[in-house]
Amino acid sequence: MPSIPEHINLAAFKFPLGFIRIIQFIFIIIAIAAVNSWGVKVEYNCKSPANVTLTNFQEVYTFSLSKIKFTGCDSEKYDMWNGEDSAGGSAGFFYFVNVTALIYVIFICFVYVIFWNIYQTEKRLPLVDLGATALFFVLFFFCSSIWWAGANTIGTATSDERLKEIFQRKEWVNQSATYSNRDVNNGQLAISVLANWVCVLCFAFNCWFIYKEVVPRESAHPTDIA
Repeated sequence: MPSIPEHINLAAFKFPLGFIRIIQFIFIIIAIAAVNSWGVKVEYNCKSPANVTLTNFQEVYTFSLSKIKFTGCDSEKYDMWNGEDSAGGSAGFFYFVNVTALIYVIFICFVYVIFWNIYQTEKRLPLVDLGATALFFVLFFFCSSIWWAGANTIGTATSDERLKEIFQRKEWVNQSATYSNRDVNNGQLAISVLANWVCVLCFAFNCWFIYKEVVPRESAHPTDIA
């Protein structure tokens, strides 16, 4: 079993094979951070028996909108969105793919730094790396497509038009409740979608870089970009 070198080797990051891992890491972090920054604050008014207008706020930070209940003017809980407005499944798949890919990118970078010389001479390591990278390319492609649709669903569900429609329902009209406005960060969802599509391209190029090093192996050194 090969021993761990005494000194780490950062030479791998001079080559496309290693450099693109840094790009992947950055855009995965951007995608996750953008999603975690999303939220919507809904403001609605209630009239008291004394005909005084009271302002209520409700903050939402989950994509499973169908599970959200707002407190009505009568202090009871009421459903707001239906299942068609929810994107909890899309968000769950998004987190799974991005977090798993982030762990893998960190792991493979560790392999490059510690076992770079072995990676260049032992075909099995690049083959495993190629298989895992190709799998993440496929996962990111489907994840980006699904999350694109999910982000659009969330954007529509939290729009002024949709919220005005919700507050026109009988249970809200009977309480003399009226929609006022909302503060939402839907731009963060667009950033997460774009970052995920960048990851699709990065993993596709990454597969090509690894493939060039595996079949055929004409050189013991990857193409240098430095």
